[in-house]
Amino acid sequence: MKKFLSMLVICLAMSGAASAEVINEPEDKPLDDANEIQLEYLLGNSFNQRHVNNYNVHFFEKVTDNGVISYWRGLTFTRAVGYTNPKKDGGVHHDSNGVGIGPAFMLRWDKKISGKFHAGADLSGSFMLYNRAHPYDGRAYGFLWRLGPRLTWQFTEEDSISLGYSISHFSNGMRKHNPGYNTLGFSLGYTHKF
Repeated sequence: MKKFLSMLVICLAMSGAASAEVINEPEDKPLDDANEIQLEYLLGNSFNQRHVNNYNVHFFEKVTDNGVISYWRGLTFTRAVGYTNPKKDGGVHHDSNGVGIGPAFMLRWDKKISGKFHAGADLSGSFMLYNRAHPYDGRAYGFLWRLGPRLTWQFTEEDSISLGYSISHFSNGMRKHNPGYNTLGFSLGYTHKF
């Protein structure tokens, strides 16, 4: 019985040491949490009657990463500037300026191509609430969808900058009062891992 108790005490002591090692193990692994800010300019050009440009700021926080595709959540601020001139109104210019904010998500595919350079693609969506109906004859809310490639330069282990090209679509998803528009443009991003 004494031998059994001695063995039990030794096993418990060893399992305590092993669990202490397990607790300390994550400190040895590289941390993968990251935050990103993107400054973006999108030029409206697809519809003849809608001439609206977007100046956007996106803040993203990485949630998960499986090594190929990562999921990010965040917030989008936008300043839309322009006008619409629908044919039904005889081509009269209607102010379509607006300021918006809303929650956002992003899916990113990323692959290292050489040295410190990565290539990838982003798909993101934002639900926007505006200070007024946007664009003219629309509603005070809508969805901003973006898709496009991104080139990243990781200049330190924790920091990188990136340049992205986006095709975007904005609409509110309703059947009436939904003057959606498309834009094309570039974004400059800065990412910090911690």
